[in-house]
Amino acid sequence: MPIHPAKIIPLLLLSCLAKFTFGQISPPVPEALYPYEFTRLDTSFHGYYLTTPFKLNLNPGDPGFKTPAPLILDEEGYVVMYLPNSHNYSADFKYFPEHQKYGFLGRSGNQTIYYVLDSNFNFLDSLENSPGISPDGHELQILANGNYLIGGATTDTFDLSGDTINGIPASANTVALAYVVEEFTPAHNLVFQWSSNDYINPLEGYGQYGYDSTNYDYCHGNAICEDTDGNFLVSFRHLNAVYKIDRNSGGIIWKLGGKSSDFIFPFDAGFSGQHDIRRLPNGNITLFDNGNTHTPQNSRAIEYQLNLTNYTANRVWSYKHTPPYYGRAMGNHQTTDQRYHLVNYGLVRRPDPSFELVDDNKNLISSLSFADSVMSYRSYVLEIPLNITRPEITCHISSNGLLLVAPNGYSRYEWSTGDTTSSILLSNFGTYQVWVNQGRFMVGSEPFIYDSQTPCLSISVDDLIDPTPPEIIGIYDLLGRPVREMLPHQVYLVRYSDFSTRKVIR
Repeated sequence: MPIHPAKIIPLLLLSCLAKFTFGQISPPVPEALYPYEFTRLDTSFHGYYLTTPFKLNLNPGDPGFKTPAPLILDEEGYVVMYLPNSHNYSADFKYFPEHQKYGFLGRSGNQTIYYVLDSNFNFLDSLENSPGISPDGHELQILANGNYLIGGATTDTFDLSGDTINGIPASANTVALAYVVEEFTPAHNLVFQWSSNDYINPLEGYGQYGYDSTNYDYCHGNAICEDTDGNFLVSFRHLNAVYKIDRNSGGIIWKLGGKSSDFIFPFDAGFSGQHDIRRLPNGNITLFDNGNTHTPQNSRAIEYQLNLTNYTANRVWSYKHTPPYYGRAMGNHQTTDQRYHLVNYGLVRRPDPSFELVDDNKNLISSLSFADSVMSYRSYVLEIPLNITRPEITCHISSNGLLLVAPNGYSRYEWSTGDTTSSILLSNFGTYQVWVNQGRFMVGSEPFIYDSQTPCLSISVDDLIDPTPPEIIGIYDLLGRPVREMLPHQVYLVRYSDFSTRKVIR
């Protein structure tokens, strides 16, 4: 029963790329990344997830520390890309669709640098705060005119004697920490600088967030958004408010929330400790309401329609998980053009998830959970194709067994098994991935799932009838007994007329 070699050889290079489509998985990750669980409950979303996990209050050298790395997951929760990083803290890896660029911030010690990448993930630029302004690791925006917008910090001394903050008598020499907004041209020329200490009374802050006379963080800015008219919306967490700032004069146009709000909230309690103010194309604004000063302390994603005639903030959409979660710090709420909502909970503990994706009807699409004390300041979804080529794992038969092989031509390989060679022996059922270097990033293969239902190699009895030499002179089981019918998921020995022997799997 001869077989032409051309019918055998292609079988030895069969790719077994089976993908998970539903339920909860613990995806394989390279050793450089923190593990996580991903749950997919709906297949309607097609895109990617951007997140930047880090471990809270853990320094290099401590057990369990992994260098924070911006990463991208596919819609099924597998790591598509990650950036090996040298920073102690990285955050806010995101995409700017108007400019087709990516950005993130990295912090090492007291130095914070804001990075900009092109759509092919090549590094284009980096930016720091201007001299005399301390770095603030919260925000990077690219404005409509191409300028950069970042936050910073500085201090001034205020006489707050005679006032009490959270039961503590305020000092006549209170050092107030200002939030500074800075706008730079692409050539890094400073064109706008605004300090909260010049426009906001520190007594606008809420004492529940703490008072320190030597460093009173009364406003704690954490997000900046360019409004449709070119002015700026700034989120001040410790004011429980969003301020609209005039881009030319620096004056305050209006205040949403806080002790002196210009708006009322019909049928809504307002927000507190919030993050991530954004203006939507429909004119509404969204944010992540941490709920720090609410009773009970529950977090939610929310969307308001602002009426500038009677100054009302009307809640038009909100999402609060049942039972509620409470993220006491960090977090964001992204609304996509297709009305998906990514809700990143920031500082939460298990079993609460790190982030969830819901549709506009509040149906849960997916969720991700890192281990306790691992979290992401912000996370996002991305609904565009990636300009990358994912490596393809192929399965080979070798004299030692089944071999998983990554493509040649890369200088760095990282398997989910911890191996760093271009190929590995497949010994156990499971899910495997390999990551290879493309520029500064590591790009991951599709998952290779090996189990009893997805063998690496298949051969049909119909293939045993071609009379073209060289001939197969016999097919045997591993004990050397001749077989006439090959059963599924079994290893066989195929002998040729030139006395060579090859292992195959039915």
